[in-house]
Amino acid sequence: MKNKPQLLHSLGKASVPAVNQYLQLAKAQGINLDQILKTVELSETDLADNDAMISGLQFQQLIAQLVKYSKDPLFGLHTAQFVQPGSYNVLGYICMNCTTLGEALTKIQPFEKLVGDMGTTSIEPASLMNEKNAQIAESDNENAILKINWNCIFTDPLVRRHMIDNCLASWVTFARYLVGKNYDPIQVSLTRAKPDSKKESLEYQQLFNCPVFYSQPNNSIFFYQSMLELPLNKGNKQILSTLESLAEQQIKTRFQHQTIVDQVTQLIQKNLPTGRINQVYIANLMGMSAKTLQRKLKNESTNFQQLLDNTRREMAIYLLTNTPYIMTEISELLGFSEPRSFHRWFLKVIGETPGNYRKSSFVE
Repeated sequence: MKNKPQLLHSLGKASVPAVNQYLQLAKAQGINLDQILKTVELSETDLADNDAMISGLQFQQLIAQLVKYSKDPLFGLHTAQFVQPGSYNVLGYICMNCTTLGEALTKIQPFEKLVGDMGTTSIEPASLMNEKNAQIAESDNENAILKINWNCIFTDPLVRRHMIDNCLASWVTFARYLVGKNYDPIQVSLTRAKPDSKKESLEYQQLFNCPVFYSQPNNSIFFYQSMLELPLNKGNKQILSTLESLAEQQIKTRFQHQTIVDQVTQLIQKNLPTGRINQVYIANLMGMSAKTLQRKLKNESTNFQQLLDNTRREMAIYLLTNTPYIMTEISELLGFSEPRSFHRWFLKVIGETPGNYRKSSFVE
């Protein structure tokens, strides 16, 4: 048996307030946290500083332990009841002081790193689905439909599901808080399979108060574009400006020591499942031209393609040897259009097929 390969790519970081949302539910359920925190090498001191962050790997391990001891099949969904502005660090207070819901949504991508970088958010035009999962309504100018997607980079399938539930359910709960009234999406799509229990399906329905579709390609909340105009009842432009300056400074302080190679590698990792992994797109995310990025990487004796290949290789090895994902799922997580492309690429890079590599390397 081959030695277990090390997970060289990062699972990002998570802010302490984001972590505490999970711990609040655990405490409410009567779970003894002492041994769990010890297992994942965290202490009460680590979780007392709301400006601190923990590693994504620790967060993934923590959620896995909480779910295990909770025995709550919808643990992630149930954490939404504890969401509050502080759960999103300074981003939560920035959203509170926006004028409209649409303005609040524009603040997510620039500042979501302050909550954590365990996933990426995108907003795009959308069309609805019927009960057979077919598109039935194209967006129109009068009542256009948008969807907000969240792609989780965590590798543990069970943890991913609970974190996705937490993210989407918390967004909807927080949006209702911001607008001061009932805010219901048009529909919600989840990559998870439909729950076997009717009771669990009903809980999703009750929380989102809209149709929920399962086994979908993305985790998304659908809403009418007109909802972007909903006014927020706590907005203060002067406070907003101050908070944005604070957030920009925090981002600069926290991430200024990252090398250009680290930044590109993390962005590649996050965007692999979306397929948006070309040099132009990554450069735009970093606020520079593709030529500038190319020059900076050359100064570090590397290039974009090398970083893409290395990141994809390490992720492939980890997913094959440490997770039960099937080849189709691994192919999607690595940004391949179909499993055959992943098979050919892996054979070329590693020298054996993904299936054979998994048989000889899988870690129980």
